[in-house]
Amino acid sequence: MADLVLKGLLNLKGMLTLKGTGGKVKVGTAEALVEVLPTAPPQCTSAPPVLLPPPPAPPAQGPPPPTTAWVVNSFNKTVKAGSQNIVAGGMVMQGLTGAPIWPGMMQPSMGNPTVTINNVAINVQNDMAAIFPSGGMATFSQSGQVP
Repeated sequence: MADLVLKGLLNLKGMLTLKGTGGKVKVGTAEALVEVLPTAPPQCTSAPPVLLPPPPAPPAQGPPPPTTAWVVNSFNKTVKAGSQNIVAGGMVMQGLTGAPIWPGMMQPSMGNPTVTINNVAINVQNDMAAIFPSGGMATFSQSGQVP
């Protein structure tokens, strides 16, 4: 099983489908994040909980507040890892599996300064997203890629 490893100064353009030979698409040593449905295993399990409405009222989804999040919409729809859109900026959702309710946005990649899609850096494992209601930062430790 071989991964497809992208490195150096690289700007991908056009409609591309990247495939490792039974492996995953990586940027350097980190897997590229991909768009998933919120019914898939969470890409982030340590997001700070959203405590709305403010105390003393209980959180909207009941205790304990969910700390799971998914990248549900990639701003890139041109380059794919297999059948999944690679994330180069995008929207995330935090909440319960299958029904997350708190929106957020991926931040520019901190783990990948050189490999881009249409001049926007590809987001990789351990990149972060800001969750809008709380302002908390969620770190995406899982790429969501299915080899």
